[in-house]
Amino acid sequence: MRIVDLTKSARTTPEPSERGLFEGELMDLYVAILIVVPLALFLKSLWP
Repeated sequence: MRIVDLTKSARTTPEPSERGLFEGELMDLYVAILIVVPLALFLKSLWP
């Protein structure tokens, strides 16, 4: 019978990231907002 040591897996939680708000995945979100919001406002202005 195999015994699994659960203490090691409990300690392998991801550490908090040292990156700022303008790095990584959030940068993609900011760029998408900067593209989509003006486009939506422009399209809304065309609607009769």
